[in-house]
Amino acid sequence: MFHRMLSLAGLGVLGASVFAAPPVAPAPRSIEMPQVKLPDGYEVVVLAPHRPIRARVAVRHEGLPLNERWSAVLRDTFKAFDRDGDGSLNERETALIFNDTSLAQLLVNAYYYPNPNNPPTLAKLDANGDGKVGLAEFAAYYKNATAKLIQSYPPQDEAPYNAQTTEALFKLMDANGDSRLTKAEVEGVQTLLATKDTDEDECLNVNELLGVDFYNRQFRVQPARGPSDPTQARVPQNVVAFDIGTIPGTFMQARVMVEYDKNKDQRLSRAECAFDDATFARLDLDKDGLLTGEELDAWRTGEPDLDAVLSLSSKAADCKVTIRTDEKTLAARGFTVKTLDPGRVVIRNGRQPLELWAFAPSYQNGRGYQLKQTYAYMFTQLAGAKGYISDKDFTGNAAVQFQQIRVLLDPADFDTDGKLTKAEFDRYFDLQQPFVDMAMGLIPTVQTPTLFQLLDENKDGRLGVRELRTAWTRLRSLEPSGGEDIVSRAAILPAVSLRLSRSIDRSYANQYAYAGNPTQPVVANKGPKWFVKMDRNGDGDVSRIEFLGTKSEFDAMDADRDNLISLDEAESFDKANRK
Repeated sequence: MFHRMLSLAGLGVLGASVFAAPPVAPAPRSIEMPQVKLPDGYEVVVLAPHRPIRARVAVRHEGLPLNERWSAVLRDTFKAFDRDGDGSLNERETALIFNDTSLAQLLVNAYYYPNPNNPPTLAKLDANGDGKVGLAEFAAYYKNATAKLIQSYPPQDEAPYNAQTTEALFKLMDANGDSRLTKAEVEGVQTLLATKDTDEDECLNVNELLGVDFYNRQFRVQPARGPSDPTQARVPQNVVAFDIGTIPGTFMQARVMVEYDKNKDQRLSRAECAFDDATFARLDLDKDGLLTGEELDAWRTGEPDLDAVLSLSSKAADCKVTIRTDEKTLAARGFTVKTLDPGRVVIRNGRQPLELWAFAPSYQNGRGYQLKQTYAYMFTQLAGAKGYISDKDFTGNAAVQFQQIRVLLDPADFDTDGKLTKAEFDRYFDLQQPFVDMAMGLIPTVQTPTLFQLLDENKDGRLGVRELRTAWTRLRSLEPSGGEDIVSRAAILPAVSLRLSRSIDRSYANQYAYAGNPTQPVVANKGPKWFVKMDRNGDGDVSRIEFLGTKSEFDAMDADRDNLISLDEAESFDKANRK
């Protein structure tokens, strides 16, 4: 071909320009989608009084690993800012994307405001120099935001009201004032239904029991307490979280060995560490009945005692806790599991409770939604009847009064016609919401549950008839002292909670972790329709007062003759009669 070109050039068919062609620019190097290294979850070590417990907690959002979810959200955002739909961002489109620093702020506190001092530019993002920004370059830009996506927070302090609440209720139950509760005294709490049930819902809440507005009091600013104040409660440092696979070997020697080596011989006996037989046998390689530091280290790196997945969702009903360790293995290791709802599970080993909670508040969008509503009000004021805003609307006082929304004109004007419509306004804020929803934090909390909370089995903030009837059995099982049939204050053991929540909800989660809200109506949502409607107080039972049928019909359903129709009895009766 080269010889043919020379020949043609000699005949004058091709001019000299063939040989004077400008040098060809090197092909842009390929930029691949960056592999974001986000924590898959955490290793959590609980130093319980009787033994160490290691839980592996994988973290998900909307059921997906964070890497996948983050990439999906970035793709959707990239597509939205690619105004011309050509698969890349030009200089103008790049200038309109979310600022990395501002997006990091959005992830933490649900507030976005462009950073004028460090705007995104084509020069900053165009890593391969091809004059445009691809998806991979776009994703690589968000380094600060990625760092704020998932965080582990230090354990929270003990709630200041727990000790007071327990003390007040304990004294109420302790009829003879000997600081010990007998079966008769605990069962006597049922009589409080008649004397303290002011709202006549056949349940007792904290307000009724203590005669105070407990729900409102707990959220008030607490006065500072001095070191001599006995109510000054600090969280014991007996729960530590690490990224998966990163528990340091020094932790085992400095914390675990020191904590449980009672005779200080640098060995752990079966009695000292309280591991189950299978776990101890697996670690005790030389079969001498003692675990050295090297043998104990295999507990750090091997299979965890408990493996779980916490999946957070933007809706509370879709949050989920999944225990991946099979039931037989859990039972052999001494664990019992109780599911309070799909997003909240309580696991016990001995007397030590461990709560796993994927927490989302009952409101849909939280602060991000409130911020949108604030801006929407400003939009309505400016748009008026014409239904859109433009630069012409920012004159006089409006230029100052509505400056916050003025900065949205260009970024949110998706069709670039100079007019910001309500649909475009909504779309811009809707792009921000997934970032708010998936910014998560794992919050370890060690709280001493109140006596009320120990009795509140379904965690609805009230004590129902069935909970009061079974209170003695549940409290007695927690009493560490043997012999005499009593319950002392020693039965109330600090509980460890691992809560996965949105970063903006972490304080809200702390406040509600152990406090039911008696002011919120409880609605039953399980069982036949007639059962749900009759269970007016939502305690999971239908009493004689709630039942709308005849006495004979009630008795036909009340198989165990306890004067309550349970969910099982309702479903059994309904199934038999439908046949």
